[in-house]
Amino acid sequence: MKLVAQLEDLLYKAQRAPKSEELRLSAWRIVVHESEVVALGIKDNSPGSVYTPPSYRQGESGDVFLVWSDGTCSQTMVQLPFSSDPDYWPRALEQWKQASYEDPDAVHIPAPESLPLVAVEDRSIKSIITGDDKILFEQADRWLKDIPKNVKMQGSIQAAWGYRHVRTSTGLAVTYQQSQFVSGFSFDSLIGAGFAKRRLIRPEEQEKLWLQTVNQYQWMQKEASPVGANTQVILAPGMTEDMVRQFILPNFSGDRVIEGQGAFSKESFLDNKPVFHEQLSLMIDPFRPLELGSYLVTPEGIPASRTVLVQDGQLKTPYLRVKDAVRWGAKPTGLPQGTAGLYIKHKSEAPWLELLQGIEDGVLILSVLGLHTQDSVSGSYSLSAPHSLRILKGRIVGKTDVKLSGNFLADLAAATTKTALSELDNYPYLMIRTGVQNL
Repeated sequence: MKLVAQLEDLLYKAQRAPKSEELRLSAWRIVVHESEVVALGIKDNSPGSVYTPPSYRQGESGDVFLVWSDGTCSQTMVQLPFSSDPDYWPRALEQWKQASYEDPDAVHIPAPESLPLVAVEDRSIKSIITGDDKILFEQADRWLKDIPKNVKMQGSIQAAWGYRHVRTSTGLAVTYQQSQFVSGFSFDSLIGAGFAKRRLIRPEEQEKLWLQTVNQYQWMQKEASPVGANTQVILAPGMTEDMVRQFILPNFSGDRVIEGQGAFSKESFLDNKPVFHEQLSLMIDPFRPLELGSYLVTPEGIPASRTVLVQDGQLKTPYLRVKDAVRWGAKPTGLPQGTAGLYIKHKSEAPWLELLQGIEDGVLILSVLGLHTQDSVSGSYSLSAPHSLRILKGRIVGKTDVKLSGNFLADLAAATTKTALSELDNYPYLMIRTGVQNL
């Protein structure tokens, strides 16, 4: 709480009795994160090596947004100072003023609203932070005992607990606890899996994740027949998420839409233009218990809200931060946390094993090379996908290397596109008809 208290004291004084009129504030907003993190890792089958030692760290950091009395703004990141120099923060305030800029649309600090109840803390993670951390070492030990023969494994486990403080000059004062658990492992840097939520992974989830990854690694040891012109492409959940991150997330940013820098215009949203297949919808949902993308309030002080971006294939709204909402003429929306909190749904979604059994000729894409170089606005892609898994007559039979070429926005608009539910992921398997050829 030290950083919060110091900032509040500084900004209240600058608003009411500044050192000089030039340093008077008319409004402000601060977000401070306090966190404690316990982590350990495995490198080349060795736990706790010099590269991955067990560690504990804690810290406080924050973001400050200021509106000066002359209407200019400043924005900066801050940390708790190492020294107790009484002039530290006054000097910082002067530096922030020197870096001020004009942005009339950004000066609005919303009034407080009632907040929803959202589960964002798992008390068992706090127990890990306070000393009962054997669960992390037991997990690493199980991994090491079960590694397939002659495999080099990399792994990491991280548990975090902390407080989030949001304060505004309009009267919002919110503090709440939140947790996070992230674990992941890979075999020979070829096949891997991960888990990231605000709760601990359950034993049955860990077992399924491990078994799935071991099976994929074993299939990778077998060469399979080449793909053909009619081979069905299936994106694994992690690959679906990566494609959404590259082609969907940027194009639904309110700022990009307003500036005409996205795939869709503002008029397209106002007219509810059909852009995906009518069975597909896209939403931001920060209310799901203990998901990484769930929260009570945005960094701008806006209460969490469920926001439909695409409903039955039709555009509804981009996601709007406060500044974007002012320019759009609407209320701010819910916000994704990266791709976390963003969900894509198909009305005819089936379980993965059920869909797999119906695939006569397919290839499962686990990862690709160079996705970050593709044009987000056009949606077009040309990607190498080495180490993909061949599917024949409803079974995964081995490995193959392919190249994909197509357009992800067109994929989501196609009637042939289907999704399959993954038990272990928030994103689905995505079955698409796209260009595929052997590498």
